Amino acid sequence: MKEQAAYDFIAESMERVYTFVCESYELYSVPRDYGSGDKMTMAEIHTLSLIADNPGICVSGVSKMWNRTVSAASQNINKLVKKKLIVKKKEPGDRKTVHLYVTEHGQHLSDLHKAYDRKGLSETVQILLQTHTMDELKTALRVIESGIRLVDKLRRENEAL
Repeated sequence: MKEQAAYDFIAESMERVYTFVCESYELYSVPRDYGSGDKMTMAEIHTLSLIADNPGICVSGVSKMWNRTVSAASQNINKLVKKKLIVKKKEPGDRKTVHLYVTEHGQHLSDLHKAYDRKGLSETVQILLQTHTMDELKTALRVIESGIRLVDKLRRENEAL
């Protein structure tokens, strides 16, 4: 009976979840200015910041940290190279592996992005705490983490087909 009630609740809520996912995706894919005049998508700026925080990381490392394919990570990385925000380097003695480093301008954009995110997160927390308790927010995060694991499992199963 409890399982049926949970199913009914989730089935009735899926339209709201779908709306949230679509709205979030739209925000993720729209280029924005993080304070420098350069317009970048969230995927690009977060990839840039990941590289800034992990100098010398390779493409496969980026793909693992973002749970994306190497091809998807490469596409973002190549956009950043074209914008002269990162450089690719091969280390002496290892002619196969390409390591990634931010340029001076790339580091500046990463720093601006982090300040932008801190401000946005602070505002988001203030808004959420007006209508939710800290325990509710922690529970919501646990549910989101479970959802991420489920989506990852489904993705891996589909890739195996």
